[in-house]
Amino acid sequence: MNTNYLDGWDAKKEQQKAEFMEHVYRCSGRTNGLYTGLWQEFCLVEAGPHCRDEFFARLQFIEDLNSGKLQEQSGFYFVDSNTPTVTITE
Repeated sequence: MNTNYLDGWDAKKEQQKAEFMEHVYRCSGRTNGLYTGLWQEFCLVEAGPHCRDEFFARLQFIEDLNSGKLQEQSGFYFVDSNTPTVTITE
């Protein structure tokens, strides 16, 4: 039997994908057993908006850092002297 199609197969990753899709299905509120369009719906409704917000938050951080609005003290960045905003880990 030729099993070349399994080269590079990662059983753990495949199981994780299946478990995540089951989680997304349960969270979607669907009850009809259909997974058609589920991934696209998740991307548009949940992941997409989250990724977009994170993208703009990172751009704002860079802008604040470059403008001097943020000040570094002991691995933390501060907008003012009392409120840490980001922890930098190396």
